[in-house]
Amino acid sequence: MIFIKRIEAFGFKSFAEPTTLNFDFAMTGIVGPNGSGKSNITDAIMWALGEQSSKSLRGDSMEDIVFSGSSDRKPLNMAEVTLVFDNSTRAFSSLDYNEVSITRKFFKLTKESEYYINGSKVRLKDIQDIALETGLTKSSLAIISQGSISSFVESSPEQRRRLFDEAAGVARYKKRKEEAIRKLLRSQDNLDRINDIINEIERKLPSLKRQSKKASEYQTKFDELKQIEVAVLVKDIQLYKKRILEISEEKVEMKTQISSLEKAIQSRSEEFNNINKSSFENERELSKLNKEFTKIVDEIGQLKVSRISLESKKSKVDIDDKEFRISDLKNKAKELEIKLNSEEQKLGKLLADKVEKRNALEDFSKQRFELNKKLDLLRKENARIESTLENLYARKNSNDNLFEGVRNILENKKVLAGIIGTVQELINVDKQYENAIASVVQNSLQNVVARNSADVKAAIEFLKSNKAGYATFLPLDTLRANYIKSDMRFAIQKAKGFVGFANELIKIEKKYQVVLDYLLATYIVVDKYDDAIEVAKLTNYKFNIVTLDGERVLPHGAIVGGSRKQKNNLLNESMRISELEEKKNILDSNELDLQGQVNSLSDHIEQSREEIAEIQTAIGSAKAATEQIEKSQADIREEYRVLTGKELDGGEQEFQSLDEQIIKIIEQVTDCEARKEEIQQQMNVIRSLKDKSNERQNKLHSTIDEDRRMLSAMKDKYANLNADSMLMFEKQSSASERLAQNYNLTFESAISIEQTNVDNEEQTRDRINLLRQEIKSLGNINLDAIQEFKEENERYEHYVEQTNDVIESINNLKEAINDMDEQMVVQFKKIIKDVNGALPNTFATLFGGGTANIVYTNPDDILNSGIDIKISPPGKKISNLNLLSGGEKSMVALSVLFSILKVKPIPLVILDEVEAPLDIANVERFAKYIKTFINETQFMIVTHRIGTMENCDILFGATMQQKGITKLVQIKLIEAKKISNAS
Repeated sequence: MIFIKRIEAFGFKSFAEPTTLNFDFAMTGIVGPNGSGKSNITDAIMWALGEQSSKSLRGDSMEDIVFSGSSDRKPLNMAEVTLVFDNSTRAFSSLDYNEVSITRKFFKLTKESEYYINGSKVRLKDIQDIALETGLTKSSLAIISQGSISSFVESSPEQRRRLFDEAAGVARYKKRKEEAIRKLLRSQDNLDRINDIINEIERKLPSLKRQSKKASEYQTKFDELKQIEVAVLVKDIQLYKKRILEISEEKVEMKTQISSLEKAIQSRSEEFNNINKSSFENERELSKLNKEFTKIVDEIGQLKVSRISLESKKSKVDIDDKEFRISDLKNKAKELEIKLNSEEQKLGKLLADKVEKRNALEDFSKQRFELNKKLDLLRKENARIESTLENLYARKNSNDNLFEGVRNILENKKVLAGIIGTVQELINVDKQYENAIASVVQNSLQNVVARNSADVKAAIEFLKSNKAGYATFLPLDTLRANYIKSDMRFAIQKAKGFVGFANELIKIEKKYQVVLDYLLATYIVVDKYDDAIEVAKLTNYKFNIVTLDGERVLPHGAIVGGSRKQKNNLLNESMRISELEEKKNILDSNELDLQGQVNSLSDHIEQSREEIAEIQTAIGSAKAATEQIEKSQADIREEYRVLTGKELDGGEQEFQSLDEQIIKIIEQVTDCEARKEEIQQQMNVIRSLKDKSNERQNKLHSTIDEDRRMLSAMKDKYANLNADSMLMFEKQSSASERLAQNYNLTFESAISIEQTNVDNEEQTRDRINLLRQEIKSLGNINLDAIQEFKEENERYEHYVEQTNDVIESINNLKEAINDMDEQMVVQFKKIIKDVNGALPNTFATLFGGGTANIVYTNPDDILNSGIDIKISPPGKKISNLNLLSGGEKSMVALSVLFSILKVKPIPLVILDEVEAPLDIANVERFAKYIKTFINETQFMIVTHRIGTMENCDILFGATMQQKGITKLVQIKLIEAKKISNAS
């Protein structure tokens, strides 16, 4: 029988080259001098079949099985052996192949083995299992060495039993039993561990159950609280936002009214002060006119006294009544003529003054109209600027110009630890650098500065959980600036047009300087475009360069510049507020100046109107006086004509000395009267103006007092609006804070979830307070207890179920072990019985007579009983096997071996110098006896004995032509014998 067909080895021990041994005959001999490597063939078979002991392979470690090199050969890193078997008889019962190849590879570097059956990778256990199926194990009959032959007789009964276990197939059962016992022990250990775990869980479960129940109650109340409180908070915030918007609109309107009223009060106060000043001047002018009027009245009185004196003197002159009357008529006529001339002159002057005053009035009115137009335009511009400023202030305070994420972070700073603010809030830029800095820092103004990366992580989680946008964060603990090297900085500073490094031109608190260093340490500010190009060349286009106008040269040469239609950035917005505030101050100043000019013109207009009215009165008086004088002149002329029969005219009058003096006095009185009337007219104008001014002042005083009371009330109302706005804002912030702190929600995320309808707000708020009290009364809550209790309870149930499974497994294992014990007893008894049937004949054949049999050392315990051998060689009585010679011991062992093979053939037996102790005759008998088994068993015999060699069908000769490298030579003796016999 041929079972093993081929052995292929490479790198295994002394097989430095790929070596193949083909087995075409049932009995093969392997010969060669000591150290030639012939036993390496046996080692290769054992190793390929899964041998793990390096000592069994005659080495110190598994690395020793790999070819280690020679004087001419480098060492190898891998050993490989393949065994090819004929499985047509299904010796490998579990493998349904007619040919089976088993391969083992060992890698020296990883110290790991790989196993293959028919090219498919398998486990070591798979190799060992199929080896057991055929009995190809080192403790079986398959591999017998000289040492195991000699030790068989000398070994203890218990050790001797192993051979019969292998023969009976009990070894497989024992291995399975050992595995079953190990599994049983492991199962028992598992059961103990599971019981320990169950006990531990049972101690924890009651506490966890209580905690879980309390946590569930808390969760239920908290969920209800969250549902209704979030709805209430959202409703409150919406109300607060609406009210803040309404208050803001009211404030804008109120601010406009306050500003308008303040300007009106200021204008009226200036008018009041101007009237005071004008009244003082009028009083002084009136006092001067009064003195002049009194002086003229006194002068008129003296002149009238002089006239009376002259007329008295004239009456004493002896003139008859008729002549005196005629003379008197002439004097009166002259007096009337003088008065008439005076009145006509005065009337002419009054008419001329009236025209002049009316022209002045028209001029003043035109000037005031133009000034009022300018004032109206100025006030509209001022109102527009005020409205724009209000909007800008509102936008700035409401954060509407910020990204969604940045706005949500800033609005929740109180609940987010470590948030400092935006870059825009922390920096201050001089006006001369605004364009340059705005062009480079624009995209970083909304970066949020934070204390450390842990605070940033919490802020990002807040934004993510609320889907509240995103933001760029600058944590102070992780920022690292990329500075320009000192030698390059020095060269840049010496360059034409250099202004500074951007991070040094912006003002910021020292503790936040790292923010600017991180953002702008490599940004260079220069004067103009040409300077930027030169500095870019100097730095080899490595850094950002920006001009004072905002033109930029980017790293690697890109250039940004031109005109921006709209500078819509946060930095410019702050600048715009400053510019508008400055412009408003200028407009306010211009408005006050124009209002002063309008008030002054109004005073001139009022004075002109009074003067025109007074002139008109004087004109009427002058016309009436003229008419009266002309009537008196007509009466005198008529009387004179009656008395003299002549017409009275100036040419006919002749005056005496007294009459001349009287006429002169009349002329002087007339002149004084005219001057008195003129002064009286001026006094009347001043008094009228004074009365009107007093009336205007009283009205202004009353109006100013009323306006001031109204202004005070408006300011109180504005302050109340401010307070209401702050209160609403605080309430909104508080509500938003509660959303963030209690429920980790922003207003936007809260409003996006489904809201509970709040029908009765008062009852809902009472319910919120009650739930809070009930939650507080629950004390410390372990929310994890719900999941922990669930998990622990599931574990408990799982382990209880596992306990049942393990107990069932233990019972099954015990039952299996009992079945295997029964099976092993049956099979072991059978093999002993069968061997005892064959042993006497085998023994007699090998010994040339005598008898032998096998006995149990403990017949009552077949499973654990040792095996003893009772022998009686021809002519000897042996009581102790150790008394046998070495050859006899080998013959006894071989008798047992061959007896077992008779009753339990195995496909392959490897005999390694087992016949060495035998004499020539016994060697011949041994070799020929083997021949009787070759129909059912293949033999590989490592031998030095000629008798054995002669009986082999083929010999493999092992040689070492090169030191350390085995070469095999094949000699087919069966063909040689045929040739010899034919000769």
